[in-house]
Amino acid sequence: MKTFKLIGVLAVAAATLLSCNKDPKAEAGLTAQEKALKAAVEGYVPGVIYKIYDNLADETETLYNQLADLKKKDTYTQADIDRICATFLSARKWWEQSEAFLYGAATAYGIDPHIDSWPLDKDKLAKSLSNAETIADLDEDGAGAVDEVGAASLGFHGIEFIIFRDGKNRTAAALSGVEDDEAFAGRSVTGKSEVIFATAVAEDLRNYCFELQAAWDPDCPADRIALVEDELELNTVMDSGLTYGENLLRTGNAGSTYRSWPEAVSSILVAGCSNICNEVANTKIGTAHYVNSKDYDPDYIESPYSKKSYQDFKDNILSIQYSLYGGQGLDKAASASIMQFVKDNGWAKASSLESALKDAVASLDACLASGKAFVDDPTAAVAETAIVKINALDALLNEAADWIAKL
Repeated sequence: MKTFKLIGVLAVAAATLLSCNKDPKAEAGLTAQEKALKAAVEGYVPGVIYKIYDNLADETETLYNQLADLKKKDTYTQADIDRICATFLSARKWWEQSEAFLYGAATAYGIDPHIDSWPLDKDKLAKSLSNAETIADLDEDGAGAVDEVGAASLGFHGIEFIIFRDGKNRTAAALSGVEDDEAFAGRSVTGKSEVIFATAVAEDLRNYCFELQAAWDPDCPADRIALVEDELELNTVMDSGLTYGENLLRTGNAGSTYRSWPEAVSSILVAGCSNICNEVANTKIGTAHYVNSKDYDPDYIESPYSKKSYQDFKDNILSIQYSLYGGQGLDKAASASIMQFVKDNGWAKASSLESALKDAVASLDACLASGKAFVDDPTAAVAETAIVKINALDALLNEAADWIAKL
């Protein structure tokens, strides 16, 4: 199962705060540096977090709808499957680009391990998909029956196994026949059963991505909030009644768990950016790369069926880039951003941080350009270089956080 270290747990307010209105005096009392940090966060929250979670919710909704349509058909076309695979990869991109802000709802509500655990338990999945009663329940109840197949078969990777094999889109012929993976030996599992399973898991995935969107963005569509709160009875607000986005934007004000703007930005860098940096280098890559490590596990490889591990890792580092630069898709710092702040306010290692970021991205570009998927050669030299470069970035992220926290 996917594991990660959460460093820098968010501070919790010590007393019950009665008002959620901004305090004008607190605003007026900010230093120039605090105002600059505030402006960086005000760009980051909507420009990175809201945008990525909103797109993730949209794409997982489309993925579910496409699979639901496929389930209704008696015959499958390659165009149907290719369309679903493309949507899956788009949704996957948005999820991986969100991993620099796993702090908050993704962790507090257990969404991250629920939708993104690996390796897939194919033996248990084979038992589930060969059980006529389980398939009937999944067909009728959809997401309401996914617990019957177990947590290790859910989320992105359960769907990935159904629609990809050996780095390629699954063929219409394969999904129209009987499963031939070695884990299914002795069991007759039809492609129709696999589509029923994938549709139910996609509905569950969509539901939890709706929860992520609603739990951060107060402008989440009302119908999604209603589904999450009323039908699914999932959380969308903190104990204070604020979304996680509002909580961060209200730093220093009544209701927020963040006492100051330096504290908030330090948490973004440590609990967010450093957390995923460490995970990519030392868990996602390192676990299968270091053969002599006590933690070595050759099967602990993310996205093995689509062979998109290196793309996942790059998108994780891009989530750090966008967090530092203040907007999704940016390749240079916005005027109001964390990266621009450390440059403008005299941190001696600001240029080193930016160089380390570029080196980390470039190291994963080299992995992608190597022509060999991570699952096919996890001990490759390019993977080792990526570990070194990403760890160098991680060290500087923590130094930046320490420097900002002391302002």
